[in-house]
Amino acid sequence: MTAPSLLFVCSELVFGGAERQWSLLIPRLRPRFDVSLLTLVGEGPFYTQLREAGVPVDCAHMSRRTDLRGWRHALRHADRRPDIVVTQSINADVVGSVIASRAHAAHVITAHAGPGVPSARHRELLGRLLAPRVDAVIAVSDMQLPRWNRLGYRTDAIRVVPNGVELPALTRPPHEVREALDIGSGEFVALLVAALRPVKRPELFVAAVRRAHSADRRVRGVIAGGGPELERVRAVAGADDVVQVLGPRADVPDLMAAADVVCLSSDAEGVPMVLLEAMALGRPAVATRVGGISEAVEHEKTGLLVPTNDEAAFAAALLRLVAEPELRARLGEAGRRRHRERFGIDRMIEEYSHAFEEVLEAKGSGRA
Repeated sequence: MTAPSLLFVCSELVFGGAERQWSLLIPRLRPRFDVSLLTLVGEGPFYTQLREAGVPVDCAHMSRRTDLRGWRHALRHADRRPDIVVTQSINADVVGSVIASRAHAAHVITAHAGPGVPSARHRELLGRLLAPRVDAVIAVSDMQLPRWNRLGYRTDAIRVVPNGVELPALTRPPHEVREALDIGSGEFVALLVAALRPVKRPELFVAAVRRAHSADRRVRGVIAGGGPELERVRAVAGADDVVQVLGPRADVPDLMAAADVVCLSSDAEGVPMVLLEAMALGRPAVATRVGGISEAVEHEKTGLLVPTNDEAAFAAALLRLVAEPELRARLGEAGRRRHRERFGIDRMIEEYSHAFEEVLEAKGSGRA
């Protein structure tokens, strides 16, 4: 029996939580499904990773939304008759909807952005227009549900599948990573891993680390990630090495294992992959209490949660972990257990597979 075919469509697969999640999900859906990937604008490191894993990949290289050549390239994928078109982000949702209509396929949207992420008015309008045509939405957090209901998506068509990660593989021992960063064994390292966009508030992290450093000189900060805010963040961090801004890195698991705490200072989040990977490695978290973060990090159990835009509270949380190494160890070990119990990758793959099978069954019976 031929496996159902899934065509995944997104803008590009650069570094980011949603892109990271797809890089884990797509190859692991085989052999239950025949999977392929179409990116609309560019490729990216996870695109290359999937190609090397044997996933058929293609890029339309669309230069703008009205690029007719790019549209023709993308719509040729309808001729391959996918059973389900799976999309991420509004531009891909629109293109994927057309592909699904031409192929008589089901259309599934995956929703990663947490509540509070700004959305342009035209994106909201497009989302409303797509609502009657979409067969299912897969969100990562219960916190996202009000937005999708507000846009007109049926409650019974929305499923929540929390993100999951595998135990990250390490390539270097922590002491080597710290030595390469010129960080001593007695210093306390707070690590921020993020695609550097305004919503991630990296300048808040820098300010909090500096405040904590002024109270305890052992505190150091490290930021890993690229994005449109990278050069501005470097300027904010300065050149004194209290906060090092590394840019994009391929060794993020090594950095996490070498850090004392993994941080997020965002204004909005879904269920961040970086915090799940930190938990898998036994690292506590300090993060803002937004979106689905509290569904991943249990305050005082696996990490410390602080209000948004509160530099003093963030710095105080860091200083508390500096002063209480036994608390760091307890939070880290509890996070490791929570990852195994709730955020393992096998559970995520099984739930996505079940969701896709339900969509196919509903489509075949005319209920979708």
